[in-house]
Formats: sequence, structure tokens, C-alpha cells
Amino acid sequence: MRPVQARSMSGSMSPPERTSSTIRVVETPEESDRRHRRDAKTLIEYAYRRLKTNIIRGHLAPGEKLRIERLRKEYGVASSTLREALSLLVADSLVTAEGQQGFRVVPMSIEDFREICGLRKTMETMAIREAIANGDEDWEAGIVAAFHKLNLLDFKRLNSSEALVDAYNERNHVFHEALVAACRSPWVRRFRSVLYDNARRYRHLSVAKGGIRPNIQDEHRAIMEAALARDVELACRLTEEHIDLTLHRLAQFSPEEIAAGFPGLPRRRDAAPPARRLRVRSAGRS
Repeated sequence: MRPVQARSMSGSMSPPERTSSTIRVVETPEESDRRHRRDAKTLIEYAYRRLKTNIIRGHLAPGEKLRIERLRKEYGVASSTLREALSLLVADSLVTAEGQQGFRVVPMSIEDFREICGLRKTMETMAIREAIANGDEDWEAGIVAAFHKLNLLDFKRLNSSEALVDAYNERNHVFHEALVAACRSPWVRRFRSVLYDNARRYRHLSVAKGGIRPNIQDEHRAIMEAALARDVELACRLTEEHIDLTLHRLAQFSPEEIAAGFPGLPRRRDAAPPARRLRVRSAGRS
């Protein structure tokens, strides 16, 4: 794949991501779509992955009504396929079903994120405890590799490009997944995954609007070192603090800013008001 330039949030072209000796490619939305279509085993899985990505990144606005006909034309799949994919996203608490009214993206609010963070601290630390107990050399190597790739990003330029924000959030996700990769409990992994994906929407918004916290890589390094040292209590405490700092950062924004979602993407007139409670359910997929 040839190097591409990342389009900035203002519409201009910014230079590709660089390190001292290489040029690294940031995935464009078109490449993301092709990757989802290539990797998916079924059209339902393709539609599910693409919808999920667009919700997390804010390209489908909080509270937006998901019109089947428009999405069918945009995604190139059948209406029945979209309904199946949207039903999976209902189980993930990223979409709500309104009886005969169809589907909407779940709204966003600081109250909702506060509840997500409280539950996340419980599930994340449970997963880390089990991962540290079960982790082998491959687990350790996965953590180190994920941290190294995350650290390769030019943090000073992250605010200049939506594509770089996407790259950061994806690599951050891979790092945190590596930390719990040795957790063997399917229930812990399932509930943690639902909460983590819901938190990713808020984290993406926080990074896009306020940039990266200055010391966030120090936080990641400390968590990594505690996990590799098998210091369970320290790794759990640092993880809880890491989650709390994201909550405190987002709490600085107004309720209207949080409810509107990703900056630069106007709310549609059919968006619903920002009020709901998180429901974590295991239905749909295991």
C-alpha cells in the first residue's frame, strides 16, 4: 500500500505519520470500509462492523435515527441484513430499538459515561487480575508490542487530523485488549467488551475535542510495567486511575457538547434527546 496523506479536520491535507526513519500509513475511511468487507465472513458481520465503527467514531450521531433505506444504499446490503446487524448492536448497548419505530444510535451524556466508568473499573480489574495469573511469555510480548506501536504515533500532531485521532483510538484499544488477552472467563470478557466499546465513543470524543492528555503514555507505560512485573494490586489501581482521568477530562465539556457527539458533524433533526441508562446484556453473541 502506498503512503497516503491524512485529511485534517479543517479539510486540508496534512503530512503522513512519520517516525525518524519511516512513513507510516494512517487508514482512510475508504480503506477501513474495504478492510471490514474483506475481513467479514458474512454480510451481516460486515454491516455490523461498519455500523459499530461509525457509531464509535461519531459518524453516526448520538440519538440519530438509523434509516434502513439510506443505510441500505450506503452500505450496499439488503434491509434484512441491516436489521440483523442493528439487532446485534442493540445487544451491545450502542443502538436502541423503538418497537415499530426502528433503530436509533444510543444518546451520550456525562451521567451515562460516569456509570460506564464505574462498571468498567470493576470488569477491567477482574480481567487484569485473571490475565496476570494466567499470562505467559506470548501475553507479555503482546503487551510490549501493542505499547510500542501506540508509542510510535506522533502525539504532537494528533489534534490536526481525524485520521490520526482514529489511529490513536484504534492502537489504544489494541493495547488495552493485549493487557487482558490472557483472561479466560468468557463472561468477564463479554461484559468488559460491551462496556469498553461504549466507553470508546466518549474517549474518541474527548480526544477529538480536547486532544491527548499530556502524560497518557506515562500512564500506559506504568500499567504495562506493573502487569509485566505481576504486581496485581498496582496494575489494578493504575487502571482505575486511568479510567477516572478520562472521566474527569470529559466532564470539562458542557452537556450540549457531549450530547452532540463528534465535533464538526452536525446533529440531524431526527436526533433524540440525550437520556438513557446503560444496559449490559449478553444476548445476541457470545
